[in-house]
Amino acid sequence: MRQSPLMNLPDAEWLDVLRAQAEKPGITKQAIANELGVSRTAVSLLIAGKYTARTDKVEKKIANKVMALYARRVWCPHLHASITPDQCRAFCAAPMTMSDPAALRHWVACKKCPENPVREQEGSNAV
Repeated sequence: MRQSPLMNLPDAEWLDVLRAQAEKPGITKQAIANELGVSRTAVSLLIAGKYTARTDKVEKKIANKVMALYARRVWCPHLHASITPDQCRAFCAAPMTMSDPAALRHWVACKKCPENPVREQEGSNAV
C-alpha cells in the first residue's frame, strides 16, 4: 500500500485497485476515466498520488465504481473498506440491533447508503 505524500496516511484500497488497473497492458488512463465518469487528469493525479483536493469527495463519487469494475467488490463508505457484494447485502438486510452501538451505526448508515442493494429492490417494488 502506497503512502499519500500529502498527509503520510496510507492510501485507500480503491486507489491501489485503480493503480493496478492502470498498470495493465492495453489499458489507458483515458479509458479508465471514461468508465468512471471523471477526467483523465483526475485519474492521472490520483494514480500518481498528487491529487491535491480532498479525496473524500472523489472517493464518494468513484470508489464504489472502481471496486465494482476492477475488483468485483463494493466500497462501503461506512467501513471505509471494500467488502463483497454478499457482505453488503447481508449488512443491508440485517435487522436493526439495539444491543451493539457500532452495529446500530452501521445499520443506520446502510439505510442511507446510495449503494444499498436492498433499498434499490424495495424502491423498484413501490407503486
